Amino acid sequence: MNKKILISTGIIIALSVAYWLISPFWRNVTLNEDLPRATTSVPIKDNLSSMDETTKLDFEKQTMEMKNKEMHENDAIPASGPLIISRANMVARAHEVSGEALLVKSGNETYLRFENLKTINGPDLRIYLSAGLNADDVVDLGPIRATEGSVNYVIPAATDINKYKNAMIWCRAFGVLFSYAQL
Repeated sequence: MNKKILISTGIIIALSVAYWLISPFWRNVTLNEDLPRATTSVPIKDNLSSMDETTKLDFEKQTMEMKNKEMHENDAIPASGPLIISRANMVARAHEVSGEALLVKSGNETYLRFENLKTINGPDLRIYLSAGLNADDVVDLGPIRATEGSVNYVIPAATDINKYKNAMIWCRAFGVLFSYAQL
């Protein structure tokens, strides 16, 4: 009886691991995001009618000051939209890939953007910015969000994009570089 339980448990574990390993091959995800745009937000007071005239004037003055400040801070960004800092074609390493990687500056944020990406899925795929083509010195941008399409990943503000110039699709489970682009 104990032997049957051990064999059954072993089979269940083996099937679970096999499913985890091969299921990404039929779970491709398509996502097409727009280029990131700088957003400006000004707080809106829902109940202006309940304010006295002095408070309304103060609120309107603060709102105008905030709008002017945001317009001044965003002068470096062209009015036509985000600024593409760098772009490079994706390079296959362990698996075939096509598309481009871009560094995009929009407002006060920087993004890694994959355009026209087409790759296969895999277990525990992560998007890294790295100093080299290994996972020793990386900035983890999170799990892959799509295997096809155009996708944006926010780069943390303190990241030195001159140092971390490789955009990588990395399989953390097996320590395998799927593909990369040198920006």
